[in-house]
Amino acid sequence: MQIGSENANMQAAVEYLYWSGPFGIILLDQAGVILDINPRQATNSRIKPEDVIGKTVLDVFSTVIRRYGFVEPYRQLIEEKKPLNFQVDEYQPQYFKKITRFRLWGFPLEDTGKYILITEDVGIERYDEPPGIIGSSKTMEAVFAFIQRASLVGATVLIEGESGTGKELVARAIHASSKRRNGAFLALNCGALPAPLLASTLFGHERGAFTGAESRVKGYFESADGGTLFLDEFAEASQDVQVKFLRVLQDGVVTRLGGTEPIRTNARVICATNKNLDEEVRRGRLRRDLYYRINILYIRIPPLRERLEDLPLLVRYFLSELDRRHRFGGKHISSDLMDFFYSHPWPGNVRELANVLESAYIMCPKETITAEYLPPWIQEKQQHIDDGIPTSLSYREALARFQGAYLQKLGERFGNDWTTAARQAGVNPSTLYRMRTNVRRRTVARTGPGSNESPRTFGL
Repeated sequence: MQIGSENANMQAAVEYLYWSGPFGIILLDQAGVILDINPRQATNSRIKPEDVIGKTVLDVFSTVIRRYGFVEPYRQLIEEKKPLNFQVDEYQPQYFKKITRFRLWGFPLEDTGKYILITEDVGIERYDEPPGIIGSSKTMEAVFAFIQRASLVGATVLIEGESGTGKELVARAIHASSKRRNGAFLALNCGALPAPLLASTLFGHERGAFTGAESRVKGYFESADGGTLFLDEFAEASQDVQVKFLRVLQDGVVTRLGGTEPIRTNARVICATNKNLDEEVRRGRLRRDLYYRINILYIRIPPLRERLEDLPLLVRYFLSELDRRHRFGGKHISSDLMDFFYSHPWPGNVRELANVLESAYIMCPKETITAEYLPPWIQEKQQHIDDGIPTSLSYREALARFQGAYLQKLGERFGNDWTTAARQAGVNPSTLYRMRTNVRRRTVARTGPGSNESPRTFGL
């Protein structure tokens, strides 16, 4: 490979990196056409040189470039000869830490009219199961830290959070990170079973304990001995079941229905709820002593609207999973659709996001997924937010106008106390700050030189 360097030592170093170094290397011309790639790049990208030489980088790596957002840095490299330094970070919740998936550098080669891209695959490990807990926000950092600490002990855990936030995923992560990982993980929704069936499922029963009990059956407490028992919506259990449950937690023994022999069990119990348990105790639906016994290690899983900064990571993860499952080719979402995601309240949380994305992914025949391919019910919700916005506007203009009007009314109501306003809106103050910044930016763009529209700042 000759790159036009007159320095022999530099040429030798580049030759070494090209043929034997740990970095992938792509040589480009001024039009972004690939002139050559080295063996390491061919291995990392799983491509053959003869299949890509003569094609542009944007054609060969279009999905990666658009999904990870370095279209603009690449443009600046080619058009402005500005060095490119890009890094993609992802979370691997199995290790509860952020890892660097890959790094990318780009430089113009002086006096040659050529450019060089250098790539480094840092996190090229493959896992048997994809990660389930995605996030890099401060609230999710706290969740990861809690999982680490909780996995060190066997104390009872209480997980609180709205439906769709991932309570069972957190429970599974605690189990998988603990010494009990080789034991069973059993999950049961207590609200889905009537009291007699729930009692039988939890504690087991002897033959003849009730009509239809034709044989002895182990309960979940026995079956999860040495492992973890996850009880979702445990506060839905009847008072009688709650009493039996409390005795198991206190004494570590269970008695099957219709039996008298106490059976020792060492199941670690993790409970979850989407209710206000203080209110449940006050109304007499949940025993106070059981509440105190369960609430040893407590964590609240934040709803998606409180961690909107995790949206790009979540979208990227779900798109990767959809690519793997459906094999429609790499797809990405439009900037307008991402704006919509930021504005949507997500009552169904991460589960809703995953379902909405899968529907749009399947229905969209193009590489770029736009808002028109969202499920009809979610489009109708957005339309009802503000029927006064004219449909002649583009989606981005309509969204900006709605956000501006909403923030103006929110600011007026709370005297521009944005911390209180964020609490009322159910989002983090940082989320409101980002929304206000976006509205300002769009307002300036709309009312710049040559515009006849006067600026509207909405008191922001």
